[in-house]
Amino acid sequence: MSASETMTYDEYLATLPDERRESVARVWQVVRDHMPAGYVEQIGPKFLQFAAGAEGYIALANQKNYVSLYLLPVYVDPTLKTKLDGVDKKLKVGKSCVNFNKAEDLPLDIIGEIVGTFTPEEFTEKLSRNRTSHRP
Repeated sequence: MSASETMTYDEYLATLPDERRESVARVWQVVRDHMPAGYVEQIGPKFLQFAAGAEGYIALANQKNYVSLYLLPVYVDPTLKTKLDGVDKKLKVGKSCVNFNKAEDLPLDIIGEIVGTFTPEEFTEKLSRNRTSHRP
């Protein structure tokens, strides 16, 4: 299957190692439960994603040694990262991603808050402003 082909959610879960399947399903359900209306869910062989048009908003990808949850709202509004910085759990957090092995490693309530932050229109407008302000 090529990277451009789509899959069903169940097909995607079936490709995951047994020890990760339940955690990925649990985290993605939190994402689905908090996703504002208007985003489109896309499922491919390498990742799950919600997008606003051509712009990815939230993605989840199974990596070799961990699972990565990409939170683009954190990228466009860095003040949201403080919500992740303030948790007791030891998180491996980058500019806009959180790496984890089990759903229990994540502050799922905070993940839900971040997911629900922007409508598609607010997100694409904020992303556009960020890109314009970072041009040389």
